[in-house]
Amino acid sequence: MQTYIDYRKAQKPLNLDNFIVEIGFGSGDFLIALAERNREEIFFGIEKSWIPVNKLLKKCKLREINNIYCTRLDAYWAFQLLFKDKSVKMIIMNYPDPWFKKSHVEKRLTKRENLFIYAKKLIPNGEIKIRTDDYPFVEFTLQESNFLKCFSTSISNPSINEPLTKYEKKWLSMGKSIWDIVLKKEKEPALIEVKKITEVKELFPVEVFNKELNINAISHKEFKIEEGLYLKCFSVWKRNQDYAIEVVLSEKDFLQAFLITAKKKDEYFIIDVSQFSEILKTEGVQKTLNFLANLFVEAL
Repeated sequence: MQTYIDYRKAQKPLNLDNFIVEIGFGSGDFLIALAERNREEIFFGIEKSWIPVNKLLKKCKLREINNIYCTRLDAYWAFQLLFKDKSVKMIIMNYPDPWFKKSHVEKRLTKRENLFIYAKKLIPNGEIKIRTDDYPFVEFTLQESNFLKCFSTSISNPSINEPLTKYEKKWLSMGKSIWDIVLKKEKEPALIEVKKITEVKELFPVEVFNKELNINAISHKEFKIEEGLYLKCFSVWKRNQDYAIEVVLSEKDFLQAFLITAKKKDEYFIIDVSQFSEILKTEGVQKTLNFLANLFVEAL
């Protein structure tokens, strides 16, 4: 298995057991140090940006570390899509963004929906370890974890030893307190409704039996295809009688940006995902192709 896991191409769920996950590994130094000290363990890092992923991959190669895997994906979907139930030994979050504003609560890594998914993937007695400098975030995390009725919890003020991160140096010099939260899985979580997406093996192109396309029907417009499935169309490029449409699709808040093509064939057009777009093949993408095909028909 390669160090970098492309969630769009990987065979899911991954064949990993009893491994340790760090959500938001940043520079990667903490994860690298853990992996070097514990060569017999398997580690998995999750980040949303290419910059930390590329830094981690370079450090792993330079230091010949082969017990770390990583992916570039939102943590909720990484757990949902990639990991087997009862396969993760420990989840680590170092100073996750507390998202101070009330309007941003849904972005917190420890909201109950996320904690439910983490709990399902944790082995019995598996743990979530969180370090934060924001006490309201501590309170929020405890409230959300209590709702699931599956964790025992503990809070402590840790002794911060060298080497310190740049953030720890800053916060300690300011006299700020730091808290460790440990959530230990005692049983399976209480059932709650969570977001899910369904993969499909193949996406099928859709034929539109029109001689022309009214491309203005979609250019720079937004559509609600169904509840939880939203499409935004941007620029449209034309070459001869073929089109390429830049789109962003939100499927249960899972975002994908890609190109949709409309290629002329005799007396009809074929609506499909561009061969140059790498995407996760989902039911939502197929519904989008069907929706656009119907829209083109209705527009003429």
